[in-house]
Amino acid sequence: MNKKKGILRNAAEGYFAAFALANIGQIAAVDIISLVLFLMCFQLFLFAERKETESALSADGKKLVKGYSSRNRRVASVILGILFAFFYLAAEHGSLTGALENRLFQMIYLLMTGAGLFFLFYRGCRLLLLYLERRSLRISSIPVSTDSPEPALSLQTKLFLFLLLIACWLPWFLYDFPGVMTPDSLSQYSQAMGLTGYSNHHPFVHTLLIRLFVSLGNAVFHNVYAGIACYTVFQMIAMAVIVVSCISVLIRRRAGKKLCFCFLLFYALVPYNGIFAVTMWKDILFSGVLLLFVLCIYRFLPIYREGRPLYQKPLLYLSFLLWGILACLMRSNGLYVVAATAPFLIYAFRKQWKLILPSLLVILGCAVLIKGPVMDSLGVAKPAFSESLSIPAQQIARVVAEGRALTEDQISLIGKTMDYPSIPDYYQPELSDPVKALIQYGHPEYLETHKGEYLKLWVQLGLKYPLDYWNAFVDQTKGYWFPGAPGMLTNEGISPNELGLSWQPVLHGQGVAKIVEIISKLYTIFPLYGLLYSIGAFTWAAVFLFTNCLLNGKKENWILFIPFFAVVLTLCIATPVASDVRYLYSLIFAMPLLIHAGLEVKGK
Repeated sequence: MNKKKGILRNAAEGYFAAFALANIGQIAAVDIISLVLFLMCFQLFLFAERKETESALSADGKKLVKGYSSRNRRVASVILGILFAFFYLAAEHGSLTGALENRLFQMIYLLMTGAGLFFLFYRGCRLLLLYLERRSLRISSIPVSTDSPEPALSLQTKLFLFLLLIACWLPWFLYDFPGVMTPDSLSQYSQAMGLTGYSNHHPFVHTLLIRLFVSLGNAVFHNVYAGIACYTVFQMIAMAVIVVSCISVLIRRRAGKKLCFCFLLFYALVPYNGIFAVTMWKDILFSGVLLLFVLCIYRFLPIYREGRPLYQKPLLYLSFLLWGILACLMRSNGLYVVAATAPFLIYAFRKQWKLILPSLLVILGCAVLIKGPVMDSLGVAKPAFSESLSIPAQQIARVVAEGRALTEDQISLIGKTMDYPSIPDYYQPELSDPVKALIQYGHPEYLETHKGEYLKLWVQLGLKYPLDYWNAFVDQTKGYWFPGAPGMLTNEGISPNELGLSWQPVLHGQGVAKIVEIISKLYTIFPLYGLLYSIGAFTWAAVFLFTNCLLNGKKENWILFIPFFAVVLTLCIATPVASDVRYLYSLIFAMPLLIHAGLEVKGK
């Protein structure tokens, strides 16, 4: 009887899952493929349930004492299933109501699709967590000799890996020579060369780095393009050194040569890593610096576990302070990322809180001091207040663009900062720059001096039109928490500008351009490979790896995920673009570390 109930339950779950897949794939209900989808889902769920049953029984059919792990796995899978299904529905609900027009039927259609997505994610996560639990038990049962030396990369191997990365990135450097410069890059270049005043809209510390290497190149080669190339070469070298440092740490932590080789291939061959290495953006070095900061935390963990003071490794401790300060300074949200991570760090290292707390205060204090009094004394302008209002500005603009009823006072208040009639024309659901431009070219000074009034307006409109606010938030942020195609990816050469700079490719010609075009479009052709270009897929992977770390892995590694979750949250609060790879490149760049951290087995 229980077996029949199980089959019926799996059949029902399989039907909902097939319904969801057919809806997402826009497969007609009369299409024979819908039957194939049902049979596949049904068999998958039966297989998953059979594996669960086998894991709970020993060879002689007796129950093993695994109730606690099985219950935790089930609860974790339910949470992940709900979370991932919610993300999917939130991002794609507009295209998942079929051809139905009745609101009630649309809601039923969405609920059935949501149920199917939940069963797919729940069953998939539970099966994968079960496999990883078995892997953890198998690996932990293998004795490790305490006499065996810690694996390490030789200096020659590190140099080889470094040169290999540079060699793989070199074609992108020659093709984009002297480096990729977008409008953001050109703005920083103008500041670095003294053509415009300094501003911390783009991190001042990064602008100074540009000034240092471009000036050095100009002094040596007496050529502006050679100067830009000097900065590009510096960034390539810095990112290659960081990659080698990461792989070296993973080797020492017994990640395995095969896995590390896969990580190396990711860094060396996935095109955007090479293109970003030669792109003059603050996001690139920030990603490297944040990875170094997290690597310091990772190296602290065994020291803390053994009960030794962290300052016993003075060079590591000083590196932690240095990379923490630079992480705060290399991106506008860096300070908030480190500040949000700080309470979790204090908890993770609570037995040594008397050292960790002052250390974090030093990091945050230095960052605040530099971004405040130091930059003020150097005449560095602060970013415009409106730059931090991407989400609120988009939400208010959405209400106006939808033609909702506003009072005369509300219309008047909005009109005091921007041209009210122009808002519907300027509003773009996935890009806040046009609306912020309306403010910048309007009266931003009024906004600066009447923040309270605008906060009240934002709350009033949100309470009256919550669905518009929700839709505006989803459209503005979904690229970072939903696995879709990237809205913005990479650039080529030097963008058109008024500075007299132009693209000077060393590798050029129709053949080269065609090869670059093909390489750049491969992710749109091949499934699975395309996921490497999906920002939200990396977020989902980090959430799953974090869950496995708590269930089956080395639980202390949970702290390594927090800074990257903080990056995602800060983007959801203030991102200007819904789906730009560079804004979450820090998570993508650190994914090899997080994969190992999430899969690392306790006791190994």
